[in-house]
Amino acid sequence: MLYPSVGVPCLGDSLLCRYMQYCYTRCLERAGARVQILKANGSGDGETVEGVLDQCAGFLFPGGPDIQPSLYGKTAEPGCGMPDLLRDAFELPLLQMALEARKPLFCIGRGMELLNVALGGTLLQDIRPKQEYQHDDFWHLWTATHPIEIDRESLLGDTMDVDSATVNSLHHQAVDTLGKDLWIIADSPEGYPEALELDRYPFCLAVQWHPEHMTRQAPVQQKLFQAFVEACRD
Repeated sequence: MLYPSVGVPCLGDSLLCRYMQYCYTRCLERAGARVQILKANGSGDGETVEGVLDQCAGFLFPGGPDIQPSLYGKTAEPGCGMPDLLRDAFELPLLQMALEARKPLFCIGRGMELLNVALGGTLLQDIRPKQEYQHDDFWHLWTATHPIEIDRESLLGDTMDVDSATVNSLHHQAVDTLGKDLWIIADSPEGYPEALELDRYPFCLAVQWHPEHMTRQAPVQQKLFQAFVEACRD
C-alpha cells in the first residue's frame, strides 16, 4: 500500500478547528498518507463507525475537548471542561472497534486520554492546581515548554532515538488509572503520563503533547508520524 488511508475524526467547522485539522493532515501527508477526515454522524450526513473501519488502514485520534466523565465512571469535578458529546459518541466506539481490528493507532492529546478510557482507565479532571510546569499553554504550542523522560526501550524511545525530550503542552487533564495492557513510556517531572504504549499490539502510540505543531522547530517529532504511516503501509 503505497499511500495508506488514515482516518482522522473531524475537529469541527470553526476557523480554529480547521487550522488544527490542517496541522495533522500536513504531517500525515508529509509522511506519505492519504488523509480521510471522518465526520461524526449526528445529522445524518456524517460517517458511521462501521462504514469507516474497513476504509482506513489506520487511525489518528486528535486533540480536543474533555471527555465526558461518565464514560470512565466519574462525575464532573470543578475544572472539568464541557465535553463534545457528538465526538465522544463517535470516537469512543470507533477506537474500540479499531482496537479489536488491531489497526495501527496514533493518539494525540485528547486522543491519548480517549485510548485510556477505551481500555477501562480513568482521568484526572484538572491538574492545574498541582502542576509544576504550565501544561495548558496554548500560546506556546509551537515551542517546547517542559521536559519529559522517555523509556529508551519503548516504541517512542526507539522511534525518536532519545531518552528525554522537551515538548509543548496543551492539556489540563491527565491519565490517572491506566487502562488494560497500557504502560507509561514517558512522563513529566511531576509524574504525569506523557506517552503510552499498548502491550502486544502491532502499533499503538499515544502522546499527551502535540507533535503536529512542533515538526518545523523539532524535526524529530515528524518521526512519530512517519513511524505511524509506515505501520499503516505494512
